[in-house]
Amino acid sequence: MQHDATNAVRAPMDPPPTVPARPGFGMRYGYFIVRIRWVIIAFWAVILLGSLPFSAQVTKNLSSGGFSWSGSESINAGDIIGQKFTTPLPTLQVVFQSPDTAVSDTTYQAELQQFTSAAQRFPRVAKVTPGTVGQDGRTTYVTLEINASSSDAENTAGGLRSILPTGGPAKAYIAGEPAVFDQINNLTKTDLAQAEELTLPVAGVALLFVFGTLLAAAIPLGLALLAIPITLAIIFLISQNTEMSIYVVNIASVIGLGLSIDYSLFIVRRFRDELHAGRAIADAIAVTTATSGEAILFSGLTVLIGFSGLALVGLPFMTSMAIGGAVVVGTAVLGALTLVPAVLSLLGPRVFAQRIPRPWKRANVVGADAERAGFWQRWAMGVMARPWLVVTAVLIFLAVLTSPLFSLALGLPGTDVLPPTNEVRHGTDILAQQFPAEQANPTIVVVQTRDGSPILQPDNIHNLCQLTGRMAALPHIANVQALITSSQLSCEQAAAVFGTPAYQQNPQLAQLVASTTNGDTTLISITSTAKSDSADSKALVNDLRKLEPSALFAIKVGGLQAVSIDLAGYLYGNFPHALIFIFIATYIVLLIMFRSVLLPIKAVVMNVLSVAAAYGALVFVFQQGHFSDQLQFSSEGFIEMTTPILLFCILFGLSMDYEVFLLSRIREEWERTHDNRYAVARGLEKTAGVITSAALMIIIVCAGFMLTHLTLVKEQGLGIAAAVLVDASIIRILLVPATMRLLGKWNWWFPGRKTPEPTPTPTAS
Repeated sequence: MQHDATNAVRAPMDPPPTVPARPGFGMRYGYFIVRIRWVIIAFWAVILLGSLPFSAQVTKNLSSGGFSWSGSESINAGDIIGQKFTTPLPTLQVVFQSPDTAVSDTTYQAELQQFTSAAQRFPRVAKVTPGTVGQDGRTTYVTLEINASSSDAENTAGGLRSILPTGGPAKAYIAGEPAVFDQINNLTKTDLAQAEELTLPVAGVALLFVFGTLLAAAIPLGLALLAIPITLAIIFLISQNTEMSIYVVNIASVIGLGLSIDYSLFIVRRFRDELHAGRAIADAIAVTTATSGEAILFSGLTVLIGFSGLALVGLPFMTSMAIGGAVVVGTAVLGALTLVPAVLSLLGPRVFAQRIPRPWKRANVVGADAERAGFWQRWAMGVMARPWLVVTAVLIFLAVLTSPLFSLALGLPGTDVLPPTNEVRHGTDILAQQFPAEQANPTIVVVQTRDGSPILQPDNIHNLCQLTGRMAALPHIANVQALITSSQLSCEQAAAVFGTPAYQQNPQLAQLVASTTNGDTTLISITSTAKSDSADSKALVNDLRKLEPSALFAIKVGGLQAVSIDLAGYLYGNFPHALIFIFIATYIVLLIMFRSVLLPIKAVVMNVLSVAAAYGALVFVFQQGHFSDQLQFSSEGFIEMTTPILLFCILFGLSMDYEVFLLSRIREEWERTHDNRYAVARGLEKTAGVITSAALMIIIVCAGFMLTHLTLVKEQGLGIAAAVLVDASIIRILLVPATMRLLGKWNWWFPGRKTPEPTPTPTAS
């Protein structure tokens, strides 16, 4: 029956609130929860108390790395360098800069001497080397070699602050890779506490307005405050034997907060609806677990599938995210399906007592009035009256949101992951400005003879000279340092000098050979005029790899830029495996849940659209630099290369939450009436409010993480918030009802199942 878009739809009355004689598993499970509710509450209380000591130590064994892999040319080059040459100790730089005093001033020199003496006595400092004077004449630095592992070097960087001079003419800053990682670790701890302090009160106020009562609002927050420390404690235990990234703390926290609030919100809302329908407490719990509980279980599976896809990428960093994500999803789902129903069964209607005044909310009604068409039902009917127009408009709008994605550039961040006000970031920036030649990250070319003959043979020297010249002629070359160029000898002179042991009598030449050449291997260091991870910088590495060296030589290109290129190739070479797994596994789970062939396909397509829109926002903000002042970051002109993969796997499952909740309620109505249009309209009426509220909670949580210090965390926060906003405000309330109207009875097609005739649904103006 066709209906005017302005008309509401009235379906047959809901069946009386009775319980089936033989309730299904979901309802039997709900009754079981009611019977053992005190056991469940006690169990979770014990687990929480036992988790607190471990969750407080979670960052103790977490790593800032996790980006190692094998098989690439740059990694092989690094392995050869490690085998053939002495591996340098980790180094820190202490930068001194004065606003108005020259380095040569006696007071400046006294400050340097004071620090040098203190540093030489500092634990783990093996060597202290003074640096040169900067371009402004007021800047210099001191290099410290740290005789320690990478993690101990990070601890040393933190401890060095205690001996930095404070009374001299220059201000001192610590810089260097260990100092950067030390700051990342410290900021991760403080950011987590800051984000929770900011978001939990705001989320609490929002939940209070959603439910109208203090107890109902406290339950979602309570589950979040329980799930996060338990998750962090489990991550701490896992990290004893498995490398886990420091960033897993942020992901576990934001996902833990979001899912815990989402899932408990859906449980509490459905429980309230069942009570208002006149059911007894135990019956309301049983119906809630059989309906919303089932949706939460399948929703959790889809989120878990997304995180599991990260493990297929093959990078330890991604694997640790997969483990942390799986733990937090499992904890949130288990808490929502056990603790929340147990607490609700204990409190009963008291959960919704003592309501705060909300003049805009109409009183809850039962019976026939409960079926009266509300705003979202009328909205859905209006959308379904013009489905092609809605689909076209939405796709055009999403295309605009997604358009920045086509300029996506990927790279490896440096100290720009730290906020501009950070002192380690500031010290590193000073080094780059004042000592540009010394701070460049060179591309290292490893040259080896194919037959194993020594590089220093005259014929090999001649061929090496030609190869070095060809490299120097490539575009974007700033400097080439090699055995030939650094010795300032001609090819003939180099062949004569290095071809005999006589060069060892010259200390400078002997040191040059020792630092660049060992047997059949020599190193060529190349600095570029191009910015790191720019198109020109990447082109230089590719040009070096295309060189056809002499038949006597084999070359491998390494260095940071080569690692960046190879890492991107490795990540996005494996990413399709994760995509295939996620798509197929999600389809199977939704096929089982909805018993429909087309609905899972449509759900997958909808999620891809929301993720693409999030990518567009990510590029617009962090790559193009919009809102950098407001969010307090500096754009490097690219997106950190792991972020798109990480966000896709997180967002695909997270966005599927809302699809599962909406379609599960639509399916309930369709199974009752077999009227597709009514089922869609009534399903949206029943779920749009709670989906909007759940999305608002996620956005609030993500906003807190967008205001933290680390750029990578800001990117993840913005990406999740953008996807959820698009998903809840555009996909679910416009595109889903429009496409379901177009598909009609094909929404519910399943092989071997006959679609019944719809129950008559009279209209009401």
